[in-house]
Amino acid sequence: MDTQPPAAPGPVDPPQSADAPPPPIPAPAAPPPVAQAPLEPVPSSAPAYWQGGAQVTGPAPGVEFAGYGARIVAYLIDGILINIAVWVIVFFAILTGSGSEINIIATILIGLAILLGLVYFPFFWQRTGQTPGMQALNIRVVRDKDGGPVSWGSAILRLIGYGINSIVFGLPIGWLWILFDSRRRGWHDLIGSTVVVKA
Repeated sequence: MDTQPPAAPGPVDPPQSADAPPPPIPAPAAPPPVAQAPLEPVPSSAPAYWQGGAQVTGPAPGVEFAGYGARIVAYLIDGILINIAVWVIVFFAILTGSGSEINIIATILIGLAILLGLVYFPFFWQRTGQTPGMQALNIRVVRDKDGGPVSWGSAILRLIGYGINSIVFGLPIGWLWILFDSRRRGWHDLIGSTVVVKA
């Protein structure tokens, strides 16, 4: 009877040490991203006409700068109106130009004429942004930073700028600055922080 040799023993797993680290624990899956609600636009403090259409043609969307010619014509109209009012007051002052009491009245009238010339522009600028001349040409002076209404302070500074426009050798450099400024501002606009737009 044939005898077969015993089978070779299979590989024996090495004994695990008691100090062996445990198998790593898989990290939990990341949670799905949470969709965030779209942020609402912050309301602007600028007037509605300063937030117009998408096409930018001036200082703000939907707003156009006033033309140089329209500004000149508006200023001439205002100058004529001021001169008419001043000459009417001076005429009455001349009629009352005799006697001590009448001379006082004439002086008051002349002072009123000077005051009218000084207050005319700032009054209309801060009230509606339009002098009668600007209203006739459909243009308006507004705050440069946001198109808001002009304050008394800015209106007075703008009037002072009228006198500074020709301070360099008597040349109208401040007026001509409108032709070169990207926002069509003269020196008076830069001083008063204003800009002139189509109404």
